[in-house]
Amino acid sequence: MGAPLKNPPVYFTVAQARFNPILKLADFLPTIQESFRQARFPDFTKHTTMAIKVNLKDGQVTPTPEAQERYVFGNAAKTHSFILDANSLTLQSTDYGRFESFSAEFLKGLARIHEAVQLDFTERVGLRYLDRIVPHAGDDLGKYLVSEALGLSAKLDGNPVHSFCETLTVLRGIKLVSRAITQSGPVAFPPDLMPLGLEVAERFKAQQGLHAILDNDGFFEGREAYSADTLRDHLDAIHEVIGTAFRSVATKFAFAKWNE
Repeated sequence: MGAPLKNPPVYFTVAQARFNPILKLADFLPTIQESFRQARFPDFTKHTTMAIKVNLKDGQVTPTPEAQERYVFGNAAKTHSFILDANSLTLQSTDYGRFESFSAEFLKGLARIHEAVQLDFTERVGLRYLDRIVPHAGDDLGKYLVSEALGLSAKLDGNPVHSFCETLTVLRGIKLVSRAITQSGPVAFPPDLMPLGLEVAERFKAQQGLHAILDNDGFFEGREAYSADTLRDHLDAIHEVIGTAFRSVATKFAFAKWNE
């Protein structure tokens, strides 16, 4: 792997694995919570969300609200948190560091779940990166990103306020949803992502004005017997695909700025 950037634009990172449902998850919770506490994730909270379950009977569709429990295990610094529900484990971070350490931490967390409940299979594993591209004083956003990521802003009159573009690609069994959003204002998150219990780095909070968000969501889908080695291979491959996508959108000028 190459040397990390001195000031990387990534402000939020997610790893997730979906596995066979554990309907009695609450029975294992004391053991799981103690395992995460000993691994320096002592900040425990429980969240209840409502989902709509659709039932089909005699040709009639009946929506039924259903409560779902989510358990969050966070570190004391509020930079990393694991989110556990009945069929998935997610690691979120606002202090990503390097892929090797981030993915290793995620796999350790998944191993704790496996030790407690004995997972049978996984059916989806993914990585997602949010990068906030803010031009330095006197620079134009177009110097940091290729024109395709900026939508029609460069072609239209007036001051750009918002643009959005999305592309889905499939490469070697990995699906990648790449989004580029330009907007003004403070640091923000897509509506389907919430940094539960985490604090965004101060350098991102201080940045205002017109900026772009690169949202790269890569994942592999397919039912496989639980295997840490297989999951590690998938994560490595997804990371490579996302890295290639990021480098194809950000310019050499941007990389030079992020290394200052």
